[in-house]
Amino acid sequence: MKRIEISDAIYVVNVGGYIGSSTKKEIEYAISLNKEVYFLEPLSY
Repeated sequence: MKRIEISDAIYVVNVGGYIGSSTKKEIEYAISLNKEVYFLEPLSY
């Protein structure tokens, strides 16, 4: 989480659109800190 705190943005490598539970928590944490979040592939709901 410290790396997220010191970063300007995060890049999620979601091959095949897959995001695991720990990655999801990291994304949520980054969003809570108003960080930009970029994805390799579009999110599939």
